[in-house]
Amino acid sequence: MNEEIIDQIAQESGEKQEVIEEKKMVTWLIFSVSGKKYAVKSGDVLEIIRDVAVYKLPFMPSYIEGVLNRRGDPFTVINPRSLIGDTDSTPPESPLFLIFKRDDDQLSIHISDILFFAEIEEDGLNQIPDKNEEGFFLGTIAYKDEEIPVLNPNAFEILIRKDLGSA
Repeated sequence: MNEEIIDQIAQESGEKQEVIEEKKMVTWLIFSVSGKKYAVKSGDVLEIIRDVAVYKLPFMPSYIEGVLNRRGDPFTVINPRSLIGDTDSTPPESPLFLIFKRDDDQLSIHISDILFFAEIEEDGLNQIPDKNEEGFFLGTIAYKDEEIPVLNPNAFEILIRKDLGSA
């Protein structure tokens, strides 16, 4: 008798259970360059480092500040200001760098400040229509009534390869 009641309760509760789909979330790193906000997927960032020297390299394009030494490994330092439409191409004042997680290159960008991390639904990236892999922006993400441009780290590498003749 008890087993029949338990089975009946299990069947009734099984019918009433709603399937709640969990939406996949992506964590974005929001940072600033000269007072403007930008984003990258946090999974694309290997490390954020501060207070390291940048060693200038001769005969490089103006957007390449030089290289920094991270535990014995050289990382190319990009000043993104002139590349992303900022008329002032001077490097940010703060010695703060995003080191990208890359399989084939060692790349970093010089930024002004880390603002926050934001979790946004996986489909929350508003992609640029007809974008190509050389575009510096993938699209935008919406966060608290604000559209934040998302940088494309691959575009920096493609530009360097083109400009240095190794593409």
